[in-house]
Amino acid sequence: MNIMKKSKYISLVLGVAMVAGMSASVQAKELKYVFGGNESGLTRGGDKFAEVLAEETDGRYTAKVYIGNLFGYKETNGALSQGLGDVGFVIAPYFRAEYPQTNLIADLATASANPYAATGALNEYYMSCEACIAEFKAQNQLLTGSMAIGPYYMYSKPRIDSLESMKGQKIRGFGTFGRWVTEMGGSASNISSNDVYSAMSQGVLSGSTHTAYTIINLSMGEVTDYLLDAPIGLGMGNSLFSTNLDLWNSFSDEDKRAFLKAVAYGHATATVEYQADNLIVLESKPGEYGVEIIKPKDDLLAKHEEFRKKDIDLIVKNAVEQYGIADAEARKDRFLELLAKWEKLVETIDYKDSDALGKLYNDEVFSKVDISKLN
Repeated sequence: MNIMKKSKYISLVLGVAMVAGMSASVQAKELKYVFGGNESGLTRGGDKFAEVLAEETDGRYTAKVYIGNLFGYKETNGALSQGLGDVGFVIAPYFRAEYPQTNLIADLATASANPYAATGALNEYYMSCEACIAEFKAQNQLLTGSMAIGPYYMYSKPRIDSLESMKGQKIRGFGTFGRWVTEMGGSASNISSNDVYSAMSQGVLSGSTHTAYTIINLSMGEVTDYLLDAPIGLGMGNSLFSTNLDLWNSFSDEDKRAFLKAVAYGHATATVEYQADNLIVLESKPGEYGVEIIKPKDDLLAKHEEFRKKDIDLIVKNAVEQYGIADAEARKDRFLELLAKWEKLVETIDYKDSDALGKLYNDEVFSKVDISKLN
């Protein structure tokens, strides 16, 4: 081969390689992950999801995390259904009519105070719950499990530590937490957590039920003076990585496996990071973040403990009577069995190590999912 021909041949090879590289680059897709609130352990879970997704797909898919600047909590469900977002945080208890099967389990908030175990149990239950998956498919979404945050506490502007001081107070709370407010003698308001600051600053609400860290990341310490040291239950209706169904169906089987592994590690990071943030407030000095942590008086504490025991029975009753879930009792029992299993499982690792917890979630749940049933 003469020099000129050889030069042309090399140029052709290099050109083909460049085109191939450009083609691969064009094929790489950036997913839009939407989160309706402020930065927190949950969004750090989103960051971990994006990191693992890129690694496991060799860069074929990446994800950009949008925090609070595209859709609010109540808008995300519709946005994902319409493909305006690819993956996002859907709070199932905001949508009772759409997700009755999902909310039956999410409502069992008083069943545990261990978010690490509860997240594992939720994922194992939901990823094998055909009725739950079908509810999300009806919204053009794929349910990819859920995670637990909390426990939830009540914080308020006035000092509320007894049944008498609670009487008639308007407190934000939905699902289990709304029922707790009512049972303690207050008036429950089901508004988005994004609207609580404004409502409290204007005197429309006296307080809210939420996790302790919202004192910091939602700036609630500016409008709140007291946090009642009586944990109500876990927030379990958190579909952190709900996914547009059209997007899911466009993945290869290999990329579906990679995606679910990213979800496992995202859930673990969110669970660990959010609980670490809660402890910042719960272990703080009085007034350090704008609140004083106070103990409930005996009458409220007794009512509180009574509520935690009986609410699970009420949830099952409501699921049967209001939503026609005839086997609600059996479903509740299965979740409680999984919860007991996971309380033992998380003790086998350092569950505060998010990577170790992510591996456990993936090994025990996500790697075993039959992806053919998710299409």
